[in-house]
Amino acid sequence: MRTKGHCVMVVAEGCGDTLIQSSGEKDAGGNKILADVGPWLKDTITARFKTLGLPLTIKYIDPTYMIRSVAANSYDSTYCSVLGQMAVHGA
Repeated sequence: MRTKGHCVMVVAEGCGDTLIQSSGEKDAGGNKILADVGPWLKDTITARFKTLGLPLTIKYIDPTYMIRSVAANSYDSTYCSVLGQMAVHGA
């Protein structure tokens, strides 16, 4: 941040359970509902920069609705790669 003046962070939804506690509930398919780490991480980073007196602007993008809600295939892998590349290019 000090050298470039910006950074890009990509966070997997599963990392939330290592940082914050999930409810332990399960969805209709029996999968564990994971803690929503995105808003928590955004708030934590914002608070840290505020205590340091450093200016900060966060562009938080939750791609939940950008990714299809069906079984993954090879197209999904390519699509996710392009989303990641565009996020970095946009920064």
